[in-house]
Amino acid sequence: MATVLLRALIIYITFGVSMRLMGKRQIGEFRLSELVTTLVLSEIAAIPITDINIPLLYALVPIIMILTLEIALSYAETKWNLLKRAISGKPSILIARGVVNQRELLRLRIGINELVAQVRQSGVGDIADVNYAILEDNGRMTVLPKVDKRPPTTEELRDVLGSTQPRDTGLAHVLIIDGKIIKENLKLAEKNENFIMKNLSEHKFTLSEVLLFTCNDTGEVNIIKKENVGGGKKK
Repeated sequence: MATVLLRALIIYITFGVSMRLMGKRQIGEFRLSELVTTLVLSEIAAIPITDINIPLLYALVPIIMILTLEIALSYAETKWNLLKRAISGKPSILIARGVVNQRELLRLRIGINELVAQVRQSGVGDIADVNYAILEDNGRMTVLPKVDKRPPTTEELRDVLGSTQPRDTGLAHVLIIDGKIIKENLKLAEKNENFIMKNLSEHKFTLSEVLLFTCNDTGEVNIIKKENVGGGKKK
């Protein structure tokens, strides 16, 4: 009995450390690869606990190997967008500027009833009040209500320009990630590469210096430089 308890304790500590190294996420926020890794690790960890004739190393070595692979893949995903898309997928826009993307719903096999339910769960009672709905790569849905259907921000309340209609900034489109232009988002934002290069030139940034470049529907730009070259600027 003491042997079983000791083996269980060792596996528990190893598994706990492994999950900790994978990062701080709730179960519902796991990417597909992380969920698969967790299920495989739990299965491997259970084998030497239930059968004391199996050497403990038969569990520890695979756990360490799989954990190393998962960490390496996670790091590689931050460097190569194509690899990230292949492993984790990419966000899907289900509603854009108030229009439901029925092709995307069909491709993802999401029924309109499910979409309406997700919108309600986000706190928006009517799908007609939604400006954008985005299915993130972790499976969660982000819902942005239309400007006249959401509470005003502090900045809008302080706006004394004479207009009582809040300014609708829409969605912040990610146009550059880690020095790479996201061309498909350029089309969605109705911008082109000349727009990007003009803004970079105005801020005296080069493309390789940019960690993140976003542009909302009103054309407001936010640029964040990589840490080794400074801070960020907002236009």
